[in-house]
Formats: sequence, structure tokens, C-alpha cells
Amino acid sequence: MVKIHVLTQKEMINPLKIKNCTAVIFDVLLATTTITTLFQYGAKKIIPVLNVEEALEVSQELSEYSYILCGEKKGLKVENFLYPCPLELKKKNILDKTIILSTTNGTVALNHSFPASFIYASCFLNNHYMADHLLQNHSEKTILLVCAGNHGNFSMEDFLGTGHLIQEFYRNAGDEENIHLSDSGAAAYHFYRQLHEKQMMNYFLTSQTGKLLTSLGYRDSIYHAFQRDMYEVIPILRKGKYPYLENLQIAEKTPVY
Repeated sequence: MVKIHVLTQKEMINPLKIKNCTAVIFDVLLATTTITTLFQYGAKKIIPVLNVEEALEVSQELSEYSYILCGEKKGLKVENFLYPCPLELKKKNILDKTIILSTTNGTVALNHSFPASFIYASCFLNNHYMADHLLQNHSEKTILLVCAGNHGNFSMEDFLGTGHLIQEFYRNAGDEENIHLSDSGAAAYHFYRQLHEKQMMNYFLTSQTGKLLTSLGYRDSIYHAFQRDMYEVIPILRKGKYPYLENLQIAEKTPVY
């Protein structure tokens, strides 16, 4: 029996309750979409930090030219950082690079989830593969889908992202009776299922973050984030002095000598 629960914003994370859970973080516009895209195009690892100051501190520990500073603060570009726009970043020389990523909501949600047993990042681009991985490896634990939200507020695009992942759980599980949803999980799933494509895209474009990205010239990244099941990428957080994300699909194929 797979138990799935949805938190509608990162501020709802309870460190004690999350301790024995597998957490999956959603910041569809844009952190987890950016993370997934960066791995698809060859990034080695991604260090999610709480803020710009921590990003600069971490960069002092790394060798020159081995990393890229990437981030935004309240949606706006940070001086001397690349903006976390997936379509722009994939054009850069990111192959085998470490990305130090600071965002207002997504990387904060990842950091706040540290007490969880396992932590993943997901979005529309990789939900199908994430569902398959979780069913195979974490069906014995409660799977907590965490919407990063927006400054303590609800984000429709993150909620839809969790609904899409739950749909993929059902598709991969085969037997629907093996999936148990909390009320919030059921709400996310049924809301996602009842929307037409045009309605869903409209939610993306008219959301608070969608409007901001459009005003900044990143409208194409909203369409990019809306694409489903494009990348066979499983971003998992590894804990340590500076916790980092790696693509489990690559890590598992890398021989250890």
C-alpha cells in the first residue's frame, strides 16, 4: 500500500512528521523544472541553497570554473548570477558543472525537507519516471508531495504538478487499490484530471509567478514547464556539509572502482 499526502506550501512542513517520509518537492515555476532540465543537459550536481549569501559562501569552497552561480530573489535576477530559466541555462556550458542554485521558494523547500528519509525534486517534465522510481523503491514509506508555493501562498502550478504525479502513480501501479491518497492528495489528483489542456495552461500563464515570468521575458519557459514526461531524470538530494542533488539515473549507471 502506497500512502500519498500533499502539502500545499512549504511552510506546512513539520520536521517531526516528515522524518520517516519520502519527500518530493515541486516548484514547477521554476526551480524543480530548472533542476530537471539542467540534469538532462549534463549538469554534474546542483547545490540548492537558502539564499544568495549561502550561494557565495559555498562558491568559495569550489575550484574556479567548476561551478555556475544561478539564482533569483523574489523573482528578480541576482547580480552576477545566471537567472534560473531552464531554456536559457541549457544553452550555457553546463556539462559536468556544479550549479549553485538559490531561489525564493524551491531551494528553500528542499532545505526545509532535510529531516525526511529521502528527498527528490520533480515536475511535469519527469513525473512519469519519478512515479515509477518511487513505486519501486519507496512504497513502504509515506510519500509526501510538497508544493513549494510562493512566499507562503498557494501556487496552482505546484498543486497541478502533484496531481500529475499521482496520475502517473496510478498508471504505473496497475492496481488502484495499492494507492491510498490523503484528502489533499485526492483533491490534487481529481482537480488535475478534470481540467482540459487549455484550462491548465491558462492557470500556468495567469498564476502570480506566470505573470512575473512573462513580464521578465521568460514566457517560453512557462510552456517548457508545462510539457510532460520528457526527461528520464530523477533528482535526489544527498546530505552532507553542502547537500547536493544528483541525477540518480546517471549515478546508478556510473561504475564504482
